[in-house]
Amino acid sequence: MCRLLAFRDREKINGEVLKAFVNSARYDPFSPYKSHPDGWGFIIFVKKSGIWRSLHYRSPEPIFQDDLSALTSIKGDEILGIIHARKAGKRFLQGLTHAHPYHIRAGVYDLYFAHNGSISRNAFENPSLPYTDSYMFLLKIAEGVSKTNDVKESFRFAFNSLKEYSASLNSALLSYSEGEGPIIQIGYYYNKKEALDSSEEYFKLYIWRNYVFSSTIKYYLGNADNELVYGDIMYL
Repeated sequence: MCRLLAFRDREKINGEVLKAFVNSARYDPFSPYKSHPDGWGFIIFVKKSGIWRSLHYRSPEPIFQDDLSALTSIKGDEILGIIHARKAGKRFLQGLTHAHPYHIRAGVYDLYFAHNGSISRNAFENPSLPYTDSYMFLLKIAEGVSKTNDVKESFRFAFNSLKEYSASLNSALLSYSEGEGPIIQIGYYYNKKEALDSSEEYFKLYIWRNYVFSSTIKYYLGNADNELVYGDIMYL
């Protein structure tokens, strides 16, 4: 499991939320691994003077050892994005290539995707591909978008079809097209049978203002009593 933050704000990213995110990657009291050190990244869209810009960054370093100036210096009339800190499930799927958010082009959309959790490889048509299960989740979304040009329905279809194969589908998809601009979708699902009573909090997602985040960020922030609607998708 990894740690996830998705948001929409004005002027700049909330510094307290960002600090809580870094702390959650450094030490996670809910995680059996206690840390999320296997790379991190972000996709940020910024609107200035009516024009969207984007910044996509990925690093194999832990976020708590990296330079955050590229992130903290972002300012604009409107800002939205996804930040992800990774704990790798398989040791050979590490490094920059496997850091989230992933990017792929499908139809008229640029898709940026981050996922927390695990999916059985038997859920996919080609389970032996040398990709993470998270990237294969994105490929399934992109396949639907390429066929229908409907990014919302494609995400919902992939999300629902993978539930029975997954420990967690907690995920954020940022799509961008020239016609629609950027849209963030957040899926919230985990297998409650696999989440032991003592660790179920680890899987939960919460919202505070227009910030959605993993439970450890809530732990450090001390806000956000509102859990997302379990098993569903929301939009920012």
